[in-house]
Amino acid sequence: LAAARDRIGASAMAAWLQLRAELDGSTLLYRLAFGEQHIGNPLIRAMHGGVVATLLETAATLEVTARTAPAVRVRTISCHVNYLRGAVDRDMDASVQVQRLGRRVAFCEATAWQTTRDEPVARAAVALRVFAEG
Repeated sequence: LAAARDRIGASAMAAWLQLRAELDGSTLLYRLAFGEQHIGNPLIRAMHGGVVATLLETAATLEVTARTAPAVRVRTISCHVNYLRGAVDRDMDASVQVQRLGRRVAFCEATAWQTTRDEPVARAAVALRVFAEG
């Protein structure tokens, strides 16, 4: 949790998303605090799909960096998002399952929801390149 919070504090994107991480049992839960800048369609007050995708990609990146040594950087190889429901003007939660964490590549599945985990707003498959610094 401390590693994820440190990375969030250093990330301009996480700051713009108003993202924070908290423990939910033994897993990290990422929460996007809703802000007016996240609105994509002001007529129906729907959250922009790019904000949802960025939440999922950022959460996957933070999850991998929280599980690796501090001297590791990651870059996105691909991020494929399936939008399942409309995202409304309220906070959004996300969780990440790391499917495989190798020396060079990590594969994750990230899920975002607003009401319950059983009603996801979007799911993403994220592939990340892992770089050892130094």
